[in-house]
Amino acid sequence: MATSTPPPLPCLVVDNGDTAATLYGVSDGEHRPCEAEELRRNRCWATSHGWVLCCNPATLSTFLWNPTGVDDDGGGGKITLPPFTQPPPPPNSQCALSREPTDAGAGRFTVVLVEPSGSYVLWYCHVVVGGGGSSSSSSPSPAAAGWMRHEYDVGGTNVRVVGGHRFVRRSVAGLTACRGRFYYFHTAADYGVLDFSPAPVFGTVPMAAVDMAEKVTAGEAMAKASVHTLEIGGELYMAYIFFHSDDGSRVVDVGVYRMDFRRRRAVRVRSVGDRAIIAGSNVGGWCPAGGETGL
Repeated sequence: MATSTPPPLPCLVVDNGDTAATLYGVSDGEHRPCEAEELRRNRCWATSHGWVLCCNPATLSTFLWNPTGVDDDGGGGKITLPPFTQPPPPPNSQCALSREPTDAGAGRFTVVLVEPSGSYVLWYCHVVVGGGGSSSSSSPSPAAAGWMRHEYDVGGTNVRVVGGHRFVRRSVAGLTACRGRFYYFHTAADYGVLDFSPAPVFGTVPMAAVDMAEKVTAGEAMAKASVHTLEIGGELYMAYIFFHSDDGSRVVDVGVYRMDFRRRRAVRVRSVGDRAIIAGSNVGGWCPAGGETGL
């Protein structure tokens, strides 16, 4: 498998088609051509752990790629996964890992792919790897399961429309792993939880919503916010970007909240340590601030 020099980090990958991509340097604002073969020739899904799930569109083979790792070929560390046995998920699906694949003693982790809103389909693969804490390439054990496709139903809600109401099914979005479990926004009163035993098991935990009333601009009737869930230091957080109700480009405030499951509410925090949160579209994550990152 061809490899190349890992891209400069931190960076965002701008997809320009099936065979091209551009790297945007977060710290310097520079656009660079993507020279990583793993990103140029495969269908890819990034994860908040920094690993990228790659799928060869011709062979349907899959592997996890760590852009910061180094293997014997000089490229990023890789973990080979089973191939898809049917057409893979769309490119704009969301990928999450239950834990860092190279955590010492982890032994097993789960890769989850959630298709875009409206499909109600997720894919998962339980993987057993060896090698302890090494980020070098390795392969799943013969007992590792292949990719499984699962159609889910997490309920819905009645939405007011002209002439009455319409039932709308809920989709799983913003999937974030924390301490081996997966979480996603469910309703204003609770958060969704996804476990595997080994098949998917859906549940909820009570969690009061962030009070938006204080974010309403004078003279306006409502406030809008973009919410991104992320894991920091083994805790679940939500990054809120509050917008002016009439102008989605005008930011009113930015707040980071820790999800306190004991008190069942989100608690605003003043600091997340020496970290920079990067959020956009339907994903959010963080990277170290200062030092080599220049953030």
